[in-house]
Amino acid sequence: MLTGTFTCGALSKDPFLVLQGKFQVFNDDPRTPDTRNLSYDFDLISTTGEILRFNGRKIVDPSATLSLGRTWSATSTLYTTITRARDNVTLGRGVLHVNPLDFVTEMKTLASTGASWSDRTKNTLRYLTYFGSMTTSALFSPFTALAWPGLSTAGRVAKPPPAEIVSVVASDGVESPVHIWKPDGKAQPQLDPNVPLLFVPGAAVDQGIFAMPTIKLNAMEYFTGLGATCFVVTHRVGRTEIAKAGWTTYDARLDIAAALDLIAKRHPGKEVYIVAHCAGSVALSMGLLDGTIPTDRIRGITASNVFMHPKFARVNMIKASAPISLSTIYEKLEGQWFSCTSDKDDGLVQQFLNQMLRFYPVDSRREICNSVVCHRSELVFGRYVLGLCGPPLFF
Repeated sequence: MLTGTFTCGALSKDPFLVLQGKFQVFNDDPRTPDTRNLSYDFDLISTTGEILRFNGRKIVDPSATLSLGRTWSATSTLYTTITRARDNVTLGRGVLHVNPLDFVTEMKTLASTGASWSDRTKNTLRYLTYFGSMTTSALFSPFTALAWPGLSTAGRVAKPPPAEIVSVVASDGVESPVHIWKPDGKAQPQLDPNVPLLFVPGAAVDQGIFAMPTIKLNAMEYFTGLGATCFVVTHRVGRTEIAKAGWTTYDARLDIAAALDLIAKRHPGKEVYIVAHCAGSVALSMGLLDGTIPTDRIRGITASNVFMHPKFARVNMIKASAPISLSTIYEKLEGQWFSCTSDKDDGLVQQFLNQMLRFYPVDSRREICNSVVCHRSELVFGRYVLGLCGPPLFF
């Protein structure tokens, strides 16, 4: 048994005894990719019979990569919350740090179970081997196994499908799909029903980013629940076969204009509110600046991630200023089409890229990951330093 005295917040100064609980070593953290926790969940009982609940987490994430100091800090820093069992009231929160001498003392108190000395020794070695391998994996994260993309229905929630899917034709003859969601009979109108909403996704994605099946209440459900009719145009640089023809973000402005024409026919004389994201937002700003997209049809705009003044990170500028562009080199080796996904059966060039992209620069250690899709997306899309974005912009 373990005993301890807690004097944090409203806690009693009486000694507490660990009554029962659970300790998990390097369990996956569902909130953050490539993050594992050492979890402590147990009940404490005082000499007066009061029962408290102790919840603690040691967080081991990619910030520990290639740093012994950070690795030690991650495995020895415990973020704790203590609540009262009878009413679940939080009595205290804090951070506990284990220094090296205390760790040595702690290790001396550990004992394994087993019917014989041999069994106990095997169990001890099994635990120490597992703990050491998981700690080493965190320390050398860029060198561990890559995470390959796959299809999974885990965590998905059934979502209402769009009411319609129609095609619009841009002024240059290119077709783009528009998914339309409409309010159902349960909607409680809080938005002006005379102002339809147009959503514009970014590059290499489609309407799914606004209708995610892994979110309890996604954007389409939220806005239709407020009484709005929502249109989502997947433009030519989105997740569509058309993108393979080599279109640019500037070209995508024509698809947004075509979507606005569709809405004008469906809702004559009505202004549109636009929610545009990332490359879709850039395409929107280009269309507004060159007059392709008329401003008199637009009530307002929310531009997320970036708008008309993108500022690129240093690594992007280095790639752009290279004497021979990466796209030229890639075209000579593999052709014009670069996929953001890859699998274990891809050829030598793709596998070489997958391995080299382990070391692609990131802004923060916490953003280091082993996802093949993440690495490849980072290479082609880079990172934005936010330009004009965030709050609604009204015309």
